[in-house]
Amino acid sequence: MSTKADISVIVPCFNAERYLSTCLESLRVQREPLIEMIFIDDGSTDATGAILDAFARTEPRAQVVHIPNSGVSAARNCGLSRAGGRYIAFVDADDALEENGFALLYQAAMRSGAQITSANHTLFDMEKNCRVPVQIEPVVQQPLEIVREIIHMHRIYNNLWNKLYARELFEGGLRLDESVRIGEDALLNLQLYLHARRVMHITEHTYVYRVHAYSAMANLGQYSQAHQPMLRGMNAILQKEGVKELYFRDFLQSCVWVDEKETGIRDCMKRFNAQIRPLVLDGVEAARIPQKDERLYRIVRGGRFPQYYMLLRVREKITKKKWGIRR
Repeated sequence: MSTKADISVIVPCFNAERYLSTCLESLRVQREPLIEMIFIDDGSTDATGAILDAFARTEPRAQVVHIPNSGVSAARNCGLSRAGGRYIAFVDADDALEENGFALLYQAAMRSGAQITSANHTLFDMEKNCRVPVQIEPVVQQPLEIVREIIHMHRIYNNLWNKLYARELFEGGLRLDESVRIGEDALLNLQLYLHARRVMHITEHTYVYRVHAYSAMANLGQYSQAHQPMLRGMNAILQKEGVKELYFRDFLQSCVWVDEKETGIRDCMKRFNAQIRPLVLDGVEAARIPQKDERLYRIVRGGRFPQYYMLLRVREKITKKKWGIRR
């Protein structure tokens, strides 16, 4: 494009021929603001590459890059290296934008000066032909509070595809971790929100996440094992940014709940001290633990957390009050 785009839209594509036409049409009708579409054909073996090339011949805002299969993170990183717009947006090839999706996000970003602008989205079950709106209640507008939500795997803040990001956030070389297959978007958002000065969330639904049998989240296998690289990456980021102690309780909760979801409470607690506790305590400086979490830290460090947690869960049943945030 000869004119600089307002938004660079990065679309990684791998064997997406079943769903690609809907995605392409939803991008074609985005008339404001000015967008450039960067499609990364990630070594597809079906007709994806040909469909993209045909689309680009009729759509001057589109460019297609064909690369050997390297995974969705590498494809997105490839797109980031080519993006020239003022803002960055990510779209998955099997999803779609609402007709005015980018206009709503862009207008909010320009109005507020936010470096990250997020929006609500809609889940569309393709087999049941059912739309379910997903929205934040209450809305959080503080970056450091959103970081807490991301650690707890928030259903909106963790995703890359319902947001606009100021390109300046990536200019220091920030990219997706290509070694992480599940939760790689959460790890990038964790860093982006830690670095953002101002953020914004709008209540409009701008994106349609299409659920089908081939969706990544429909084929996780062993839940806990699949999420361990993400938890290790989260641990490394929190340490690097010097905030692990600030989010000690939140990280502990997520490590526990990821394992508990697969193994159940009792088995999770049986393996806590040997398999979960080392990651929770890794790199933590006792002197930097917030006062409100000092007792909890001592319980974990002293190996007494399994007994403490079992009592907490009993109390939850009695009081109906959850321990922290559970997604």
